[in-house]
Amino acid sequence: MDKILDSNDKDLALFYQDSLTILEIVALLNKEYRPSLSGKRFYTDTQLADKLNVTKRTLQEYRDSGLISFYRLDGKILYSEDDIDDFLKSTYRPKF
Repeated sequence: MDKILDSNDKDLALFYQDSLTILEIVALLNKEYRPSLSGKRFYTDTQLADKLNVTKRTLQEYRDSGLISFYRLDGKILYSEDDIDDFLKSTYRPKF
């Protein structure tokens, strides 16, 4: 390729914009990534609090009262995705 690219080149501008889009997607995937263990997926306290739009303190109250199941690994709290689905289904109240 004998073409010299400069800051006004349309192809370079498109490449730059595509790169920014890819970086945004990677950042989103990294934030939402939850590795599986034995086929189960888990949420951390922070992830679940963000997802349910509640505080970590509220999650602690749910744990203390036995409303949601959790795992404790070296002081870190994990919630099974399946257990959270069950919790949400059990607390669902349809409109009348």
